[in-house]
Amino acid sequence: MFRIPPGADQPRPSVPTHDETLREFGRPVAALARPEPGWTVLLGREGTDGYLTDVDLQYAHQRTYRVRVRTTRPALANSRIKPFLSLDDILGTTIANFTDEEDLDPMASVEAILNPVPTTPGEAVLRLDGQEHTVRTATRDGFFAAILELSDQTIAVAAPETLRDLALELTWIRPGRPL
Repeated sequence: MFRIPPGADQPRPSVPTHDETLREFGRPVAALARPEPGWTVLLGREGTDGYLTDVDLQYAHQRTYRVRVRTTRPALANSRIKPFLSLDDILGTTIANFTDEEDLDPMASVEAILNPVPTTPGEAVLRLDGQEHTVRTATRDGFFAAILELSDQTIAVAAPETLRDLALELTWIRPGRPL
């Protein structure tokens, strides 16, 4: 987020395009292999000390979030804060953010993150560019999350249980390819 005081005589910061973000990340980013027609994808980014560590793709349809795919790479050795990605974290955040507006209870969203109810652990098969990986999963409140730890990055996906099959089919995207 950029904050510029009113009347400040300074250049406005620019927001990187999707392609610029993918280039800056420096490695492929996981995305849904076959998103539903009409879905919109929102790209989010997180970093520490000016170094991009996370790219988050959130798929939405008619103002409702459907699937979240997050790719995390290690921080630099001298970074003050290291990226952290866990099943409970992505599941709690997804439940809090993916609630339909008409069902939204702001305190329930906060509660989902601060005091998560126990999850049910499991395993699933995640396909990434056609290669199958056995992944750890967690489920609760009609949602699931899965996490795949690779040698140089971690991929997490979360969605309602009804979209599990679609969410476990991922592909790599690189600069120059539309989201």
